Amino acid sequence: MDKRDAAAGKARNGMGNIAVITSGKGGAGKSTVTAGLGCALARLGHKVLLLDGDAGLRSLDLMLGIGGSTVYDMSDIFSGNCEPIRAIYPSPICPNVFVLPAPVSLDQLGSPDDLRRLCAGLARYYEFVLVDCPAGIGRGFRGAVAGAERALVVTTPDMVCARDAQIVSRLLEDARIPSRLIINRLRPAPVLAGKMPDVDEIIDTAGLQLLGILPEDEAVAVANANGRPLPSDCNAAACFENIARRFLGEQVPLARLEKM
Repeated sequence: MDKRDAAAGKARNGMGNIAVITSGKGGAGKSTVTAGLGCALARLGHKVLLLDGDAGLRSLDLMLGIGGSTVYDMSDIFSGNCEPIRAIYPSPICPNVFVLPAPVSLDQLGSPDDLRRLCAGLARYYEFVLVDCPAGIGRGFRGAVAGAERALVVTTPDMVCARDAQIVSRLLEDARIPSRLIINRLRPAPVLAGKMPDVDEIIDTAGLQLLGILPEDEAVAVANANGRPLPSDCNAAACFENIARRFLGEQVPLARLEKM
């Protein structure tokens, strides 16, 4: 068994290879985390499917360089217009990453049972299925978490977003979905100067164990806006790799804020 098979087996047997990336409010960076984590896992040798659950507001196709080349989306699978493979597109900017676009309307998203069956079926062909969840805790949230075996809850370093993350974490706990926290868009200097809540405050408010921290990095915004890969030498790329390794079960220490 090679390293990739061992990691995938560990995920399936211990932690689950279907994960939902969610948050309590919009703007926390769920799609950014989904894309970044997916690419980081792919660079580590894994085959990854990104399932865009944000009906009507999809973005993963643009962020992964697929853009206007899509013909089918998730709704076509549910309606029987096409086989799943025809609605799944390989990313031209990140080998081993594939994207299933969201429907253009929430009405076309399908029921939680539909999404549960879809995720379970697709997980047979991909080592990891990452579901980009829409903001809030309504119908879109219920569908996106239906097939999840674990969850990553994304928050920005402010108390409002962290409190909303706590609400989501309780819903995930009720659903018996193990969850971890990612703090996104953190600016170390204001935190170290005491002008913004520190990491421990955010963790305590969200009520979740921390998986990783992503610093505010202009390279991420530029890459996402242009459908280009994240430069391998930028700070955010290193942070995504560390998060991916922890996601796989490796023990990777957190970097000190001064070094972010």
